[in-house]
Amino acid sequence: MAAFFLGFLALAGFLGAAWWFSRQKTARASRMVRILLGGGAVVAGVLLTLRGAMPLGIPIGLFGLGMLGIAVNAPGQAGSRQQGGPPSSGGGMTLSEAREILSVGPDATREEIRQAHRNLMKKLHPDTGGGSAALARQVQEARDLLLAALGD
Repeated sequence: MAAFFLGFLALAGFLGAAWWFSRQKTARASRMVRILLGGGAVVAGVLLTLRGAMPLGIPIGLFGLGMLGIAVNAPGQAGSRQQGGPPSSGGGMTLSEAREILSVGPDATREEIRQAHRNLMKKLHPDTGGGSAALARQVQEARDLLLAALGD
């Protein structure tokens, strides 16, 4: 009985840690953890139910099914973007906002966009001490959006 209790505590700790990690910002990691967590909970719920612990097995199994449903139906996950158009940014940055960030005009060439990006990254990169990761991501997003809008 003590082994069952310790196993249950270990499983609960693992599921809690996995749930916490799934709440983090990286969409791909979150989806993968939800799939692993859901699958593990379904298996644990079935095994517990078959071993006679239905009051414990059924809620764990239902929790697992819920996590699998979230992972499968979650919008905006990596790989769900349709092909053909420029990449959409998570924050919904527009082309005019991207041009404003990089201080380039609507008729900017690839080289002008890249040069403006380089100059800003020299000032705003977190390693230089004068910027932050958030600012660097915004500059990177602006460059990617403008280059994608120019096409290949």
